[in-house]
Amino acid sequence: MPDGVINPPVPQAMTLALPPAHGEEGDLRTILRSLRAGWRWLLAGWSAGLALAVIALWLVTPAYTATMVIGPMARIGAAATGSRVPVSSGRDSATGAESGAADESLSDFARYLELFGSGPVAEQLAREPDVLHALFPDRWDAGEGRWRPPPGPLPMAKRALLALVGRRDWVEPDGDRVERALRERLLIDMLRSGPMRRISFRHADRATAVDLLGRIAAATDAHLRSEAARRSAAQIAHIKLRLDAVTVAVHRQALSDLLLDQERVAMMIGVDLPYAADMLQPPAAGMLPDWPNPAAVVPLAGLVGLVAAGFALSARHALKEHGTGMERVP
Repeated sequence: MPDGVINPPVPQAMTLALPPAHGEEGDLRTILRSLRAGWRWLLAGWSAGLALAVIALWLVTPAYTATMVIGPMARIGAAATGSRVPVSSGRDSATGAESGAADESLSDFARYLELFGSGPVAEQLAREPDVLHALFPDRWDAGEGRWRPPPGPLPMAKRALLALVGRRDWVEPDGDRVERALRERLLIDMLRSGPMRRISFRHADRATAVDLLGRIAAATDAHLRSEAARRSAAQIAHIKLRLDAVTVAVHRQALSDLLLDQERVAMMIGVDLPYAADMLQPPAAGMLPDWPNPAAVVPLAGLVGLVAAGFALSARHALKEHGTGMERVP
């Protein structure tokens, strides 16, 4: 560049963090000083968070958590049901699942976990009035013996919004609503890295939580047992029908072996033991409600209020410094 020509000033990007001018402190010290000066705002934010948490805890109905521990049903051992898959020596026999990739095989226990409280199990539970009354107590009017919309400002606002778009809120629960309610309250956790699972269910009444969790488990196991019995009976009926039509001795012997295997399966399905899941720990709940936990909610709410107040003070200071920096630009 020729001598005597002064470099033009490079415009700086507009940011909230401005470089400190001569004799001024850095951004961090300035922010800390702003927070120290605004301690009243920090105290107000912390107090507001605590107050909101206390109000919310008074408004929310506490709930009990019922838990149970289950594992795959044993096939061998003193307390086992025995193998339900027919195994014959010296020849191939029918198996529980068709051959394919390893991830295509689905065990009875995996089906149990997938169907727990959902699908056909929820439909079956929806046919029991006491289960519906326990799951939706705010919609059941025991005095008049009928279902009603839930009271309160929030449900009324929801019904008003649905009415604006030409829809209406449901009144009498069905299987789909039961499945949604169970999905919101059920939690399945893995115990360590083994096959056992801990299943939790939350309800406002302790006895109801324990009873409903046991009912869901029994309904799921009964559904899988009935499906297995139905499939086995259909196969036995089909094999007997084919036996009446087949005359070749070799084919009749093969069908007789298959019939024997399926009758063994049907016999093991009928054993009066759990079909898919063994209950290692029956449903139980504590004597006191454990949700929500005030010891965790109140301090967390105070911390959130404190952080929100600190962020508001920092943003206010940054905007103020930004406005001062803009005024300095000629």
